[in-house]
Amino acid sequence: MGIQDLVRIGRIGLAVGVFAAPVVLPSAASAAQTLTVSAGAESPGGDVQLNEFAPNQITLNVGDTLTWRLDSTEFHNIYFPSGGPAPEFVQPGPDGVFINPAVAMPTGGEGFDGTAPAGSGLLNKGQSWSLTFTREGQFPFLCDIHPGMGGVVNVVSASQAADTQTAIDLRRTAQIQTELATKALPLIVSNVGEQPAEGVSAGIAAGVQAGAVDVQRFFPERVSVKTGDAVTWIWKTEDTPHTVTFLGGQPAPEVALPMPQTAGPPKLALNPTILAPAGNASDWAGDGYLNSGFLQPAPGGQTPTYTVRFSTPGTYQYLCVLHEGMVGTIVVSN
Repeated sequence: MGIQDLVRIGRIGLAVGVFAAPVVLPSAASAAQTLTVSAGAESPGGDVQLNEFAPNQITLNVGDTLTWRLDSTEFHNIYFPSGGPAPEFVQPGPDGVFINPAVAMPTGGEGFDGTAPAGSGLLNKGQSWSLTFTREGQFPFLCDIHPGMGGVVNVVSASQAADTQTAIDLRRTAQIQTELATKALPLIVSNVGEQPAEGVSAGIAAGVQAGAVDVQRFFPERVSVKTGDAVTWIWKTEDTPHTVTFLGGQPAPEVALPMPQTAGPPKLALNPTILAPAGNASDWAGDGYLNSGFLQPAPGGQTPTYTVRFSTPGTYQYLCVLHEGMVGTIVVSN
């Protein structure tokens, strides 16, 4: 898995299809089966990310295997805490901020009886992880990266009714299409246009979110101002960090940097050139690297904003370094 693949996103498109009702059918008691569910989902274009498992309630027989397939450009993991605490996604340290190895790396084996934690490690779009359930019970699981993203695997005896792939596919389709139609589309429509921001020429939303529905776009994507005007970006998501980054002709920095250790896999450090603000935002001439740092409030903190005053005419492209494809343009004229 390449570090550059940790966060990726495409362009937007919404589709509304036929909703299907949940179905649970008896499975054959004589043979174990492998079923597949989605870990994450997205709109056809990719700008709308659904941070949820689809479906998030699954019934299996003892001995069945469940496969989680990453169906989103937002990365996820699958973690069964087995009654213990869920690991934190990032950990601050004296030499930087790191992705927790308990989240980044696989945990446990191929079989699971609920007595010890099991986890997939970080997965990107198209990757999958499978687990075979060897004991009856109800086993909750979660994504360590996205708060509130979780589900339950209910394992029953071989003589009891369990899900089939057909039943799972119907529920997956209904769940995803309902979220796109009833939550994503109204969220987008309600944020079209400039945002109210006092004392500046234009306000821009840096992403918008409602629960599991995360629209990774700038609203509006293109803004025109005059020389000397200021623009403010407003963080409008619930848990997803973003950056406002003008590269100034430089290549985009990598999100995570591997740091070798004397034993074990390398530590993944969040790149400090992305984490922290850089450049003179109060009087930016359009050259050099300019970065907001992570736009995400501390627990209980105020909604973060980032303001740039433009002193030189030109057309300036910017992006969120964390989410490829999340881009915008500022046009400055005399």
